[in-house]
Amino acid sequence: MKRIITILMCITLTFGITACGKNEDSSDATETATTTPQVKPIESTEEGEPQEEETNTSDEIIVPDDSVDIDLTAMSATFVYSEVYNMIMTPDDYIGKTIKMEGICNMYEDPESGQKYYACIVQDATQCCSQGLEFVLDADQYTEDDYPQVGDDITIIGTFATYMEGENRYLTMLDSKME
Repeated sequence: MKRIITILMCITLTFGITACGKNEDSSDATETATTTPQVKPIESTEEGEPQEEETNTSDEIIVPDDSVDIDLTAMSATFVYSEVYNMIMTPDDYIGKTIKMEGICNMYEDPESGQKYYACIVQDATQCCSQGLEFVLDADQYTEDDYPQVGDDITIIGTFATYMEGENRYLTMLDSKME
């Protein structure tokens, strides 16, 4: 009896193992693996003016801004979060570089000095964690009234720098411009 049960179990396991494998058509697998993002095609209207066709924005190619050293606006949320983390952990590697980033404006006002500190906050892909960089708008182009409101979506371009305040080292983007 034990021998019959053992043989039945072996046959059942053999069928179970072979049934799990699926032989996929190799052309479908290759096609899926080599799918590339689509660029928006240009079509002409009746008036002869070019018009962009609407496509899924998640498949669009984002071209980095060549006028900056690090364009965080052309990166995925995970990569942006990682790059800002790297800036915080190794700031000396970024000093003097022009950074472009988009995020949410936040502001802290020191209750003792009344000094306002503005920051561009970015979140990771799951939007559970956030970090950001302080920015100071270019005083030649902007006044205090030109700073964005807390919670506004912003795009900032500025020069990465550090400064000391008391015993603490802080990171900032100087001479920033808003887009």
